[in-house]
Amino acid sequence: MLSRRYLRRSLVTALLLPIVILLLLAIYQNRHVIFFETSFDHHDHGHHHEDHSDLSHDHIPNHKIRYQFSPKQLTTNSTTLLNVHINEDQQTKKSVQTSQIPSLMNVVNSNNNNKQIVSAKNQTLTLPVIETKNLQRFVHLDLKGAAPKVVYFEKLFPYLKQLGATGLLIEYEDMFPFTGRLSSIQHGLAYKKNDIEKILQLAEKNNLKVMPLLQVYGHLEYVLKLKEFMHLREDTKYPQVITPCLEESYELLFEMVDQMLTLHPSIPYLHIGCDEVYYRFIHPQCAKYKFRDEADLFIR
Repeated sequence: MLSRRYLRRSLVTALLLPIVILLLLAIYQNRHVIFFETSFDHHDHGHHHEDHSDLSHDHIPNHKIRYQFSPKQLTTNSTTLLNVHINEDQQTKKSVQTSQIPSLMNVVNSNNNNKQIVSAKNQTLTLPVIETKNLQRFVHLDLKGAAPKVVYFEKLFPYLKQLGATGLLIEYEDMFPFTGRLSSIQHGLAYKKNDIEKILQLAEKNNLKVMPLLQVYGHLEYVLKLKEFMHLREDTKYPQVITPCLEESYELLFEMVDQMLTLHPSIPYLHIGCDEVYYRFIHPQCAKYKFRDEADLFIR
């Protein structure tokens, strides 16, 4: 008899326990809506004579407010407004008008690195807008491996200009006509001096600025693969990175820069790369300089 009663109780418990757990879980997940409606109704009954415009953002749970920002172009000496539209969550089935919720927003307006706290009754805020019309659009021409003939640029440059390009970032590598002791760097089919002049003329004709790119730290395989420059590797096993801990490295790089500038006399900028430097301070000579970190190398 006892065993049957025990079995019945166990069966009822096993059936009801999951239902109770699911009910509690549902209440927990919707606690903001349930308790907010209760407090809101209590506020209505207890203070029905008061205007609902006293309700502020602090009384509304965060999940019931949706902010829609209307970005506007900045003016330097004006405070722009941030339009905030507040809509109540669909679960509450109630609508809260923006005009019913006046609030003061403390807005940080940064102008020339001077921060000002602005009290905005109308909920408005200055938002930065980037004017893309003034941005330069450079096309990277990576000429290593299979550089095109100069005649190809006669068709390419007008097309790039038509697409909106304003400049050319030209990375020659071993296609540049190095001379003197650097002549071994250039490829057998490298451009000649008159080819470089022709490229610059075509760029000017199509109103395209030219910025040569000469790697000075990493991506120097085309130089460090050669026997006469192998000793300048940061890691003797890999030809990618030149060591910054030997004076001869700077002599080589400065000579390369000088020759590049000689054939580009009117350029305003020279890109020096320095990306993807995977090996740093491995060369034995680096130990004597006791660099604290990579930044210390450039500071010195």
